[in-house]
Amino acid sequence: SYADPLSAMMLSSDDYRYMSKRMLEVAGEKCEGRIAFVHEGGYSEIYVPFCGAAVFEELLGLKGNDCIEDPFLNEVKDWGGQELQNHQKEAVDKVVEIHGLPTVKNS
Repeated sequence: SYADPLSAMMLSSDDYRYMSKRMLEVAGEKCEGRIAFVHEGGYSEIYVPFCGAAVFEELLGLKGNDCIEDPFLNEVKDWGGQELQNHQKEAVDKVVEIHGLPTVKNS
């Protein structure tokens, strides 16, 4: 997450929610909806719960007022340097090409 002092991945709870949504979509398309999630840990005891909650909320199909409000969300969204860099795009494009993956458009 963005508050992880070791990796500083700049991911918000919304990002974890989006990744969960996409993984569920792919599982539905490729393996009859079967999927497993594993929580590795996390190094920000303050922010990890919001990211974990976002994953569970997506798994449960919760939306809007049924979801926990992330009080840090605006802070992480205001951080600079979150745009996809050219070297990152090249790496992603190469993985897509090697594995014949479909391209994903941002929603």
